[in-house]
Parts: sequence; C-alpha cells; structure tokens
Amino acid sequence: MSKINQENYTKHILVCDDIEQMVQMMKLVLESEGYEVSTANRGLDAIDKIQIKKPHLLITNLMMPDMSGWDLINYVRQNLKLNTLPILIVSANNEEDFLNNEVAGFLFKPVQLDVFVKKVKSILEVS
Repeated sequence: MSKINQENYTKHILVCDDIEQMVQMMKLVLESEGYEVSTANRGLDAIDKIQIKKPHLLITNLMMPDMSGWDLINYVRQNLKLNTLPILIVSANNEEDFLNNEVAGFLFKPVQLDVFVKKVKSILEVS
C-alpha cells in the first residue's frame, strides 16, 4: 500500500455489502489510501446514508438480503436522482454482461486488493 494520500481525505466512499468481513476489508484498504469511508450491510442502510451524506463513490455487492445491488442502483438513479454518482460493483455474480452506463465498473470476488485500489482511484479521477 502507498502512503496515506492527504488529497483523498476529501473523497467520501460508501461501501455496501452484506458480508461484514468484506466491508471491513474494503474499508481498511480504502482508509489506508486516505479516503473517508462509510459502510452499510444492507441496501436500505446505504440509501439512508446516501441521503445524509452523498458519497463520491458507491461500492456495492449485488446479492444482499433486503434488496439486490441492482435495486439499490435503480433507487439511487431514479428516486435520489443521482445519475452522475459513480458506482462500482464488487460481486461474485457473473453479471458483467448486463452492465450499461449505470455503473462505472465491475470487479469479481475474490478481488485482488491492488486491482481494487487501482479501480477506485481511476473511477474517482474521472468523476
């Protein structure tokens, strides 16, 4: 990992996954890169947190108990009107074929941490 980047402190990332270990791993890695990270273990929690503080990036899993990642994405786009919010999907499901302009990227689990960090950085540089 690189030294903590002070410039990244202004970037807020919301990580949503129902597997707590996955959430904590992503949070730890992103915080070590200097990002501010919020977490949610359910789609409804993610929606609540987005309404309180809009993130610069939403990272979500697809399979969650209360709503799917696709349902979360649709809610964010349609109900919260956040059409430009970059979204990164991190999932074990091979649904990459269904991607469209709704998301900024897709990574398969298990994800390599260096690939994960590079993907996050590239998305945030563009947005």
